[in-house]
Amino acid sequence: MALYAAEGIVLGAKNWGEADKVVTIFTRDRGLLRAAAFGCRRPRSPLAGAMQMFVHAEFQFTEGGRLETVKTAAVRAHHAKLSLDLTALAYATFVAEVIREFMPEGIADEAFFDRLTEILTAFETRNPRVTALAAVLQTLAAAGLGQSYERCLHCGTQITGDAFFHVREGGALCADCRTEEATSFSEELRVLLVGLEALDWAHPAPLQVRGGTLMAAESLVLSHVQELVGHPLRSLAFLSQLT
Repeated sequence: MALYAAEGIVLGAKNWGEADKVVTIFTRDRGLLRAAAFGCRRPRSPLAGAMQMFVHAEFQFTEGGRLETVKTAAVRAHHAKLSLDLTALAYATFVAEVIREFMPEGIADEAFFDRLTEILTAFETRNPRVTALAAVLQTLAAAGLGQSYERCLHCGTQITGDAFFHVREGGALCADCRTEEATSFSEELRVLLVGLEALDWAHPAPLQVRGGTLMAAESLVLSHVQELVGHPLRSLAFLSQLT
């Protein structure tokens, strides 16, 4: 079996057997992959420290049929705040679940990998709620599943001012194309969504966010995510216990 190296970030970890784990890792060169980490739950295992959520490490894998096998792992970063701040952990866990659901397995996306490292760093310094919403919007866009906020879905007109939004079709509608199912879509909400989707994590612009507008943005994006997934997200149950 071929042995290869890959830089990656752990985005999922599930206990398996008496001392093993199955981990989901987003790698720079191969995108999402799943791997078995044998013996990593033993206290003296050299893999123990790297098989935790959000650890950024240099891995060696052997190729397998259904699962790769983790052979070695050298930790590069472990994002300590995510193990100390329960709220930040909950929102980061939600982002990780969205990435696991929507980013394709086995397809490299180096730009998204770099963005993911910046997102995890942002959870240590920025508002976790806003960080999570921006991260989910960017994940959906990277997966080709984003909604249309700036142009009318039906006629393509650039949206200006207040408009309307069709949840099922996933996009904004101008006044001329409004349908009975469309709901109001304020300029403030549109500007927030567009700004978060385009957020530059290295040089983030200051955001003025009202609580009600943030709640409306979350509701719109979560409805879209739930419709795409088709089943409840476990991380949302975790989040609901904190809010």
